[in-house]
Amino acid sequence: MKLPHLNATLAASLLLSATIEAPADSYRCGRKLVRTGDTSADVLRLCGEPSHRDRGQESVLLDGARTRISVQRWYYRKSKRSLEHIIMLHQGRVIEIAVGGR
Repeated sequence: MKLPHLNATLAASLLLSATIEAPADSYRCGRKLVRTGDTSADVLRLCGEPSHRDRGQESVLLDGARTRISVQRWYYRKSKRSLEHIIMLHQGRVIEIAVGGR
């Protein structure tokens, strides 16, 4: 039995998931990589100023337990057609890199 609406639902789900933030292991700035543990000075040296910065609270896993911490979020996008990358920093160190939507 064919279910044409199932294919449409699957396609819509895939499209929506592309716009949701997903974790990334690193972010490439030119020939260099920014990774978790790098300092904010490293990020600025390698990638330059972000297009936007903000501050907020994030729930992260630290020492095996979920906890809310204050973070800075730095937003980078290489071009209008590329995905946005959000570099999250806590106490001057990269703790997470997320890939957002276009």
